[in-house]
Amino acid sequence: MKQLRVRVNGEWYTVDVGDVYQSPVEVVVDGETYLVELDTAVESGTARTRGRQQRKVEQPGLRGITQGDNRVIRCPLPGKVVSVAVTKGQVLEAGDEICQLESMKMEQSVRMATGGTVKNVKIKKDQSVDAGTPLIELQ
Repeated sequence: MKQLRVRVNGEWYTVDVGDVYQSPVEVVVDGETYLVELDTAVESGTARTRGRQQRKVEQPGLRGITQGDNRVIRCPLPGKVVSVAVTKGQVLEAGDEICQLESMKMEQSVRMATGGTVKNVKIKKDQSVDAGTPLIELQ
């Protein structure tokens, strides 16, 4: 992750920014993780984001990330699966919990960024996972 100083509505923040060449981009602000969708590809070293006025997500917790195939929801950070909240065939909406992860002695809720129906659950309780590990597959 790259660390930047940014100003939003007159306030300065130190943020850690993930890979800007994929969307959504993982951004950590004051220890809180957000996924930011890019409006366009990175141009001249800068990226424009949608919904700049929205700083907080509606529900707390990390969002599962997609890479390439948007039907596979991947783990946003390494850790150990504490609990799995989804089952095969379950219909999920944005904000629904996928699982609880323990990472760096803290528990984090991983939630859906968009809705979908679970085709396969790729994780189980007490499993160690790396960032990018598939959590679930959607239909």
